Amino acid sequence: MGKWVAPLRIARRTARRSIGRTLLVAALIGLPVLGATWLGIVLKSASPSGETLAANTIGRADGRLDVTQYGKLQIPPGQEMLYGEPPPAEGHDKAVRTPSTFDPRPLLPAGTKLARLFVDSGMVEVRIPDSKTTVTLLTGDGANPLTTGTVKLDKGRLPAKADEVAISPSLAEKLGQTTVESTSGKRYAVVGIARMLTTQRTPAIFATPDSALNDVDPTRTVQYLVDLPDSADAGQLSTDLVNQGLFLLPRATIVDPPPDPYGTSADDIGPYAAMALVIGFGILEIVLLAGTAFAVGARRQTRELGLVMAAGGTPGDVRRIVAMQGLFAGLVGVAGGLVIAGIAVFSAKPLWERMTDTIFTAWQIPWATIVAIALLGLGAGLAAAVVPAISAGRQAPMAALAGRFTVTAKAARIRIAAVVLLAAGLVCVFAGSAMIAAALRSARHAPLGQQATATPTGPIALVLLGITASIIALVWMLPSLVVKVAGLARSLPLSGRIAMRDAARHRHRTGPATAAIMMAVAGTAAVAFAASNSIAADAAAYIAAAREGDAVVRFTGDETGGITYTPQLASQVAGLLPVRKQYELGYVQLANTKPNQYGYTPVLAVATPENGMGMTGMPLQAADPAFIERFGEYGAKVAAAMRDGKVVVPDVKLAPGQKVAMHNDDADKYLKNLDAVSFGPPPRVQFFRDTALISPQAARALGTIQVSEVHFELTREPTKDELAAVSRTLGTDEGIQVEKGYQSPARLFLIGILLAATVVTLLGVAISVSLSAAEGRADLATLAAIGAPPRRRRSLAAAQAWVLGQLGCVLGVGVGALYGYTAHAAFGSPHFVVPWAEIGGIVVVVPLFAGLLAWLLTRSRLPMVSRID
Repeated sequence: MGKWVAPLRIARRTARRSIGRTLLVAALIGLPVLGATWLGIVLKSASPSGETLAANTIGRADGRLDVTQYGKLQIPPGQEMLYGEPPPAEGHDKAVRTPSTFDPRPLLPAGTKLARLFVDSGMVEVRIPDSKTTVTLLTGDGANPLTTGTVKLDKGRLPAKADEVAISPSLAEKLGQTTVESTSGKRYAVVGIARMLTTQRTPAIFATPDSALNDVDPTRTVQYLVDLPDSADAGQLSTDLVNQGLFLLPRATIVDPPPDPYGTSADDIGPYAAMALVIGFGILEIVLLAGTAFAVGARRQTRELGLVMAAGGTPGDVRRIVAMQGLFAGLVGVAGGLVIAGIAVFSAKPLWERMTDTIFTAWQIPWATIVAIALLGLGAGLAAAVVPAISAGRQAPMAALAGRFTVTAKAARIRIAAVVLLAAGLVCVFAGSAMIAAALRSARHAPLGQQATATPTGPIALVLLGITASIIALVWMLPSLVVKVAGLARSLPLSGRIAMRDAARHRHRTGPATAAIMMAVAGTAAVAFAASNSIAADAAAYIAAAREGDAVVRFTGDETGGITYTPQLASQVAGLLPVRKQYELGYVQLANTKPNQYGYTPVLAVATPENGMGMTGMPLQAADPAFIERFGEYGAKVAAAMRDGKVVVPDVKLAPGQKVAMHNDDADKYLKNLDAVSFGPPPRVQFFRDTALISPQAARALGTIQVSEVHFELTREPTKDELAAVSRTLGTDEGIQVEKGYQSPARLFLIGILLAATVVTLLGVAISVSLSAAEGRADLATLAAIGAPPRRRRSLAAAQAWVLGQLGCVLGVGVGALYGYTAHAAFGSPHFVVPWAEIGGIVVVVPLFAGLLAWLLTRSRLPMVSRID
């Protein structure tokens, strides 16, 4: 211990004297600790386990009882289920009971108490002022104390009678009254404000199981909360009930779930490997940035460390002094990060609940994760001080006493091993991306309208390995690369040449600083590439509802409780909007067709006769050819064919003169054959892709037209007041849609990416420029002595900031592009999208801004220092 006491005292004293530098390093370490701790607590609390999960799931009950329609269930040993419904046993797949009316008490021990658990019972439509809206319906025994804790009650009470309901806060804002009215006209008294524990912002109604709002499905499993007598054995009872078609999930199973009987597959390891990779890169970045900052302290301590050696201290003592500064800064950073994270988490609970859309019924603190985070922070602080400590231990005592810094005089050589590693990494990235692209080509044979994605585990692992190897190679060769780049600075102004020369001489600090900038920028550039390719994939998969600029209203009829078409209603809507012309589209039906047993009126459909394959079941829709020809060249071809009385089917290979068969929801009973034509893939508009088209004249020769949607050609975009008037007329706030095309969030991404890249670049640049100023005071004094103007120091700082920022940003964008090249296949982007605006901002604007900021914040005048050794 004697070797460590003095270094610890010196490190503590130095840290207190240089409080600014200590806090900077502590912040570099503490910020990731803060973020990781906050994220761990919030995510754990949003997805609780143990007793908290049991309280959220079954309240105060001893278990959850599922009553199924089957007589016997099959649960293989060791595969207890927390969620879902067990399958019926072999030979017992026939319904033997109606779960909603079955009384399970005779099968349970005497004295068992039951309560219906609040479960999702589907969607219901209710009236709000001047309109209608669709909300989630949850039914359960709210008056029973067993359900306490499964629902968050904000005000009042839960419903106890069939004519009572509780509503969510989001629905209460829309409703503005104390009663709820269904579309049938029945009113229900609102007795409370309640929320689901998850998806709490979803508009919802809480009702009793016997409420008229509940459309009971006779086959749906009914879930009860059970309070068993103390003498009951829940485990044995669960086994017995399975043979009766009932499933009992004991509370103990929820609190302490059994292990996964299937173990961990290779696919499960992938996300953890990716997470470990991200954490590793984050720690490396902290070490590089903090290590560069520690070099500032080590250089400014040169004379003090020289005194230690002059007083008999060994190089080991000097290394321990610097290393203990890293440990001390790590302690400050970790402690500060944990404390601030705790304050942020516990003081802003409502904010985190809104962010996760989940109610935190109890805090879940992942202690093991927090301890691991703290140890990683301490290790990062110690690792950041290792290289400066070794460098300080190599100082000669006389040079240290004179305050001279060691400058590398050897010629810079880029290691062959680093080049080979970089080349191997690039090969892995391109090989893995090629494999993903091949999988993507296969995935694109998916059915029409489905987005193709390709995420095979093996190729992605190969890509991650390649990127890791490339980053390690670049970090390895960066000090030498800085020297090579500095040799190209002959054409720069004086300040630029001095900055490049200084960077080359002190590549022990410019290398790590540039590497830190590179890695930080690589993250933001990777996000830019991934976001751009994701947006491109979404745009390619987007299917419009109508022609851009048009408004569309869909009619579903009385059978489904939607909007029923009438010419008067369509005219009313047209009168409320800036309409140039309106077009009606409708499904073709046989005359006098009546709704079937499910309330659905069959429509005519088409089928290609070849081998019984093709477009079997595609409904036939009538549309005005004048409306269709508004959709470009494809629309003009379709309109011409429709005027000739032909049926147009999308994206089907038809022989010249081939006909399609008409049927009425029965592909075996064809009614008539019609001339058909196809013009290949249609525009990405819903009615083009989902239906076969025919002119109204030809449709009326087959039967009648049931109008399904009306498209309004607008002269301008409607105002909010006009849309609100249309919603009141239609009786629902979801009745009209104005097609605006795919709305790309690229602008928000651009702002966020540039801000993130600017922050991380400025952080790395500030640390390196401050170190350069510490080491270059003597050089600046010499320049001033030979007549350099005071502004030269500002120009030099700006040039140094620009050089470091430019090199780090260029390399970072290159590394980020490797991620982006893979992302375009993983997201299903039609081609590799380069976000030129974001990349241009990172490569050009951010380094210039770093240089400008350094110029503004650097003092022009500096006190003279001696150059005599």
